[in-house]
Amino acid sequence: MNYLFLLSTLITIGANWRLIPAYIVTVLLTLQVFIKPRNTNVSKKWGVQLSAGAGIAVAAIAMITVPTLFPILTFPKTTGEYAVGTQAFHLVDHNRKEFVVPNSQVYRELMVQVYYPAEKGTGTPAPYSENIHALTQQLSATQGFPYIATTHLGLTKTHSYKDATPLQASKKFPLLLFAHGMSLYSQQNTFQLEELASHGYVIVALNFTGDAATTVFPDGKQVNFTPIENTITFLNNRIKLWEQDAAFVLDEVTKADFDHTFNPIAKLIDYDHIGMLGHSFGGATSAQMLVKDDRIKAAIDMDGGLYGDPMPEAGPGKPFMLMNAEASIKFMKEAYGGEPGNRDELFVESYLRNKTIERPGVYTTIIPKTNHGSFTDLAAISPIINEPEADVNSIFQLINEMALGFFDKNLKGINENKLKEIQESHPEINLTRY
Repeated sequence: MNYLFLLSTLITIGANWRLIPAYIVTVLLTLQVFIKPRNTNVSKKWGVQLSAGAGIAVAAIAMITVPTLFPILTFPKTTGEYAVGTQAFHLVDHNRKEFVVPNSQVYRELMVQVYYPAEKGTGTPAPYSENIHALTQQLSATQGFPYIATTHLGLTKTHSYKDATPLQASKKFPLLLFAHGMSLYSQQNTFQLEELASHGYVIVALNFTGDAATTVFPDGKQVNFTPIENTITFLNNRIKLWEQDAAFVLDEVTKADFDHTFNPIAKLIDYDHIGMLGHSFGGATSAQMLVKDDRIKAAIDMDGGLYGDPMPEAGPGKPFMLMNAEASIKFMKEAYGGEPGNRDELFVESYLRNKTIERPGVYTTIIPKTNHGSFTDLAAISPIINEPEADVNSIFQLINEMALGFFDKNLKGINENKLKEIQESHPEINLTRY
């Protein structure tokens, strides 16, 4: 039975380092069955058996522990009425020279991943990433994970379908832009983007070349993350590039002439109702775009310091939500209370800028048992990187409910009371509307 289980596992998901203890147990049991000790001395024979038994016990414990500490990512099933399709597109801005990676390409080039309501039964199950090997290598380099701990990302099952036929309907859906965190990647919030698409949104997730973990273009050219200066001055300047990228992508999506396969998706979009959301530096970019681009009607910042130009004195003047991690707020407060020259000035600046957003019409919330990575798929890589007692799936669900309630209210004009219901059912998150 053990052999049948092992064989079926290898056929289903392939050999994987997480199952090495299972392989060892199987080999040791096999050796015990087929290899008999030649020594007839009873005490030595018992010693061999005890050693083998101890080896099997240790491997068996590891067989349970390793997959628990490094589970295969699974996302909650989408709850919307629509199937979700996804396609990747390559965009080139011939009006801007590349300067982040100047030796890579002449003009600024970007990859975007699009999620959209689709016809059920079309397309093929989408992989977590088309370039999983390049992504896992770079996540190891940029996030500090041991490379071996990221390789099982390739086993992640999504709820979207590659090249699925866009929904054949006259109905139009709001458009959302998604901006990832610095050194992360466009699919980092698959748990969230698929859920939003299933409820009737078209999402364009940007991959910021040179600032993403990696970017792989259709011709196979790969551009990896380039080191940055982690200073307020640098980040305040770099965010202008991200704003330009977001505006360019929005221009291209609006014209819809960059790729004929995008045309059926474009027909689904209600261009009068556009929102943006992002994590970390992508969240800061969403806030800047909300203030500066009239096309953006509502935005969510997930645990992003509000870098860039200061917020207007009266606030953004449009619907905005700032979600923060409990750990991030703790670090901000500790830094703010520290001595100048002996504190993290980025956290101090984030604390001060958070105060400038507390204006009429703005929502803020602090989610308990979360840290900066809790807003991304990577929270499900291992419980080791999460806050104690964090329930990742429950946190994902809460983030999704707030994002959906916020955009439904402000882009669709429906579910007006959803955020109030969340506020009443989850007093611990301190969801506040100013």
